[in-house]
Amino acid sequence: MFNLTVYVEDPDTSHVDVAHVELRVTDANDNAPVFSPNQQRIPVYENVSVATTLYRFVVTDRDTGVNKQFR
Repeated sequence: MFNLTVYVEDPDTSHVDVAHVELRVTDANDNAPVFSPNQQRIPVYENVSVATTLYRFVVTDRDTGVNKQFR
């Protein structure tokens, strides 16, 4: 949880406002993705077509929600 104080003013000092904001993080991106295999040598020839798939890895991530998505 984070507590923020936001203070805003403009050149006219009578225009000042303060807001107290509480942020609750429900899903932090705290787990790194795991690739299988974690290394792979892939030869790429100079005449390969654009957008050619060179290799497909399996990726897993212990996070949830959008932090689990991988593309």
